[in-house]
Amino acid sequence: MKIIKKKILFTIHGLETGGAEKFLISLVNKLDHSKLDCTIISYSKNNPLATELNKEVNLKIFSRNSKFDLKPLVESRQFIKNLKPDLIFCVGFFSFFLTHISNLFNLKKITRIISYHTTIHRNKKDHLLMKMYSKFIRNSDKIVTVCNNQIEYTTQQYKIKRNFFTSIYNGVDTDYWRMPKTLEETGLIRAQFGIPKDAKVIIKIAAFRAEKNHKAAVDAFNILNEKGIHNIFLLFVGDGILKNEIKTYVTNLNLSEKVIFAGNQIDVRPFYWASDIFTLTSNGVETFSIATLEALSCGLPCVLTDIGGANEMILEGVNGYLSNTNYRNIAVQWEKTLITNFDNVKISIATKNKFNLNLMINKYQALLEKST
Repeated sequence: MKIIKKKILFTIHGLETGGAEKFLISLVNKLDHSKLDCTIISYSKNNPLATELNKEVNLKIFSRNSKFDLKPLVESRQFIKNLKPDLIFCVGFFSFFLTHISNLFNLKKITRIISYHTTIHRNKKDHLLMKMYSKFIRNSDKIVTVCNNQIEYTTQQYKIKRNFFTSIYNGVDTDYWRMPKTLEETGLIRAQFGIPKDAKVIIKIAAFRAEKNHKAAVDAFNILNEKGIHNIFLLFVGDGILKNEIKTYVTNLNLSEKVIFAGNQIDVRPFYWASDIFTLTSNGVETFSIATLEALSCGLPCVLTDIGGANEMILEGVNGYLSNTNYRNIAVQWEKTLITNFDNVKISIATKNKFNLNLMINKYQALLEKST
């Protein structure tokens, strides 16, 4: 007997490098394609992550010349009408909005799932846009958040009823994101960047954007340096528009020998393996960091600013500590982490039990099958 596959249409603003985009790639690649026929619509001409899609996943690009370029929506409307999906899965409220306005009076009975990856918006404009997007939610729609704190904030801030929401934690491939197996794996990056074997390394993997707050990380590191804690290094992995500004700031503080800028990396595992602490010093937008889950899976204790779902990942004293967004408090929590005897193996195992990719995929698979 031939199995009739359910047609699932995924829509996203674009497949550029980022947490929500990586989430979608992991999800569609791992779903059971014997039951689900998966198609992705990208509303962007920049799709570097498209090369990571499995051959079973169809990709259709309707690129925009600006954020609210409506011309491609006419083409996407006809494509969706011909596809006749059983369910539409929108990654983010912006792609939900584009999908909604391109299909007014079309496919009205189709269930739409909105995968939401933001908690507090970065500016007033995005906050007001979110208020607008929320007006288009239908009774048959569902919203999936990546942590419980999102639900609490979003229901209160945007007056969306709680019964629209369900929460599924992000997950990572805990077999891939593993602890180092040999001393050579641990020492590879240290040797490359001249970091002594006995030094402590604090790593931050994030794009150089305002909300990632790299300056606070530098200021916190400077406090430890001024206190006489000299055998430590701060390792930045990633690129972005603010990178040169932060480099100049580091130079002006005479920290260039201790703060390392490694740039973007294809494989960041050796950088985790060379480090002792993972940190995020973000002051906004952060919701449920994939990079944090990768670091925890590699056995690293983490110091995170307590925003988004950070307190749902970190059990203080067990796998790290939480701080506020002030650099002085970040420095205090880093120092506390440096002297705490964490069990790296237990950190890795606990992450595998709670935040592994297969667990996440199974929950989404069940949700998609149930919703069609």
